[in-house]
Amino acid sequence: MLEIVLYSLFVGSLGLQAVTLGGWMHWQQYLRANQEEEEEILTQYETRENTIVEPLPNGATKQLKDPRLVGWEFKIVRANRNVFRNSQVLQKLCQEEAESGWILLEKLDDRRVRFKRPIALREIIKSEYLKHEPYRSHYGSSWQPWNWVAAIAVLVAMTLPAYLGYALVSRTFASSSQTEPTPATFPPLEPSSEP
Repeated sequence: MLEIVLYSLFVGSLGLQAVTLGGWMHWQQYLRANQEEEEEILTQYETRENTIVEPLPNGATKQLKDPRLVGWEFKIVRANRNVFRNSQVLQKLCQEEAESGWILLEKLDDRRVRFKRPIALREIIKSEYLKHEPYRSHYGSSWQPWNWVAAIAVLVAMTLPAYLGYALVSRTFASSSQTEPTPATFPPLEPSSEP
């Protein structure tokens, strides 16, 4: 009887494990959605407008704006973990980004950093000579070992009770088929002397 109670507890925990797994998956989806839908407020900065003076035939001059020399471009570099909390990692990132002309604008949090650079550097700095992509938006490894460990633990936690439930059912059927009921033996009937 104790064996049946233990097996039923293992089998009954499958529902609890399914609810826990569903909650974990919902939490992961929530984190991804927040990361993708985060509101980013870009600050307007005044830029110095560079103009080119072109002389006209009548002696007047015409000022032309060179669009390559006007304005800034911005990017946000993200990490999967709070790696920018460490000042050495942040300094290394800033040095790598400075090679392609990016200037640290602000650290948004421990996972996001915003950079800016003049638009003119698009044509001046050639990306084939750099060690990394100048428009990268992700820093660090995208492999997260805790997700794999959690997935393996959930798989083991779901497989073990399922196996134990199967063992309980197969043992119950095996024992019921081996112990066939024997017919009850009654004393033989004596002939009755009644007419």
